[in-house]
Amino acid sequence: MTQWHLVLDGRCPSKRNMTRDAALFQSLIEKKHQGILRIYNWEEPAVTVGYHQKSFTLSDPNLTLPILKRPTGGGAVLHVDDITFSICAPSRGPFSRGIIDACGTISKIFARALRSCGLEVEMKGENTAFSDVCFMRSTPVELHLMGSKILGLALLRRSGCILFQGVMPLRVDRDLSTRVFGDGNDPGTPGICDRAPDFSQDEFVGFLLDSFSSQIGVSFLEGSHDDHEHDEGDEGKVDLRRHDPGNERLTDQ
Repeated sequence: MTQWHLVLDGRCPSKRNMTRDAALFQSLIEKKHQGILRIYNWEEPAVTVGYHQKSFTLSDPNLTLPILKRPTGGGAVLHVDDITFSICAPSRGPFSRGIIDACGTISKIFARALRSCGLEVEMKGENTAFSDVCFMRSTPVELHLMGSKILGLALLRRSGCILFQGVMPLRVDRDLSTRVFGDGNDPGTPGICDRAPDFSQDEFVGFLLDSFSSQIGVSFLEGSHDDHEHDEGDEGKVDLRRHDPGNERLTDQ
């Protein structure tokens, strides 16, 4: 059984979330951990955009929200109340069979945990083309609930390691979503708690850790919220805008 580091951050300052994910990924590259799972939420609404998105403009010019660049690829995501996660893992063992297979493995782990919570999710999707808005389309390795995409997932490979970033909306603010994306680009996707009001996040996390154990042989050592605070402060440690042809990003989010 491989032991990973577990970071349960709760609601975090929104403008620091991408920096924190990047710092954790760098700590894996530096071999400080065998793997890391971070689960978090957002103190204030924010939009994240994929590394390759050249520009993103809020549909409502009177709206002011942080727009943050992810180190992974994909389309724009509005974060209000989510289960957001990052996974830092070596690109070997269960993640050695290519990008699509690696993302499929993560989706299966999350699907098992969600089904244990009584949610009938399925891996379903046919669209592999890029979309400016993450939840406007779904790839074959992302999860659906009651006919709507419920899991967005993207990936970066660097230095023999993989960073997965993913999001499962809990509650969706439809008015804010329309102001962010506009009527024509608003995915209109309900969150998990919009569909299942009795959904328990704590119960889900317990099932998720069990699923990691049974599916890929990982156990967890939980750390504190401040374990990597010194990494977060060093924003130059991982330059998210640096062009590096050796990096591979999955743009399926």
